[in-house]
Amino acid sequence: MTAWREWLRIGIEHAYYGPGSCTALRVQPTDATRALLRRERLLARDVPGGLAVFAPAERMPDADAPTRLLFDVVFDDPRFACYTAPPVPAGRLLVADSRAAVREPTGAWRLHARERIGPEAIEETAMAPGRLPAALRVRIAPDELGAGGAERDEPLRCVVRLDAAASHWKYYLQGTLAARPVAIVDVDAGVSFTRTDETAVGGREAAVFLSDRPIPLRAQPAQRFELREQAAFGEKVLVKRLPMGSAGGCTRALVGGQAVLVSEIFLNL
Repeated sequence: MTAWREWLRIGIEHAYYGPGSCTALRVQPTDATRALLRRERLLARDVPGGLAVFAPAERMPDADAPTRLLFDVVFDDPRFACYTAPPVPAGRLLVADSRAAVREPTGAWRLHARERIGPEAIEETAMAPGRLPAALRVRIAPDELGAGGAERDEPLRCVVRLDAAASHWKYYLQGTLAARPVAIVDVDAGVSFTRTDETAVGGREAAVFLSDRPIPLRAQPAQRFELREQAAFGEKVLVKRLPMGSAGGCTRALVGGQAVLVSEIFLNL
């Protein structure tokens, strides 16, 4: 029975999901890379948040061979583009490349110069016919990373970190509370909200509150915003924790004369 050793691991992380790996994805070798792996008797297997490549223990790949590996990363979440930065124009891809790699204290190679992959990594890259559209392509040349072969005890670890988009949060308060002296307050005092009165969906008047700054989108937001009313003896908390903004409620709107991402949140209280 053949004994296998892990030779390469690719991890994809996303600020939207917080610490740890992003799981709503698949890392797929391109057709040429799949053929190369088969020829070299290497096995590619899905792992949480990425892909691992295994080699026969008695025959690890030559570290100095000029091998070029290409992988396409497909995200299963249809909202991916809504909560990912930078925005990528149609027909282009973010490309993480070992030529820009930075060695991290953990020993892993970050496949982009910045802490998170940025707009400089956007390329016009054609997709093979019949393949699912990818949001990210990973290029790895192990010899560029000084990746040892049989003498290396640890697998070659590569990581790509994606940034999360940020949006202004806009609360539409309808119902009996809309006409009262209410305000939205950040418990941590990091975000301020400005109140305006305007027409909301359905033509009904609403008290509208807009954040003074963009807030990074997260799968599990940590913010705590309260709805408070100015009463005779001070502020009274009406709602201890308001619903949070989400990628599903994002739209483009003008804020300060600029088109920005806005998360709309509707309340009927």
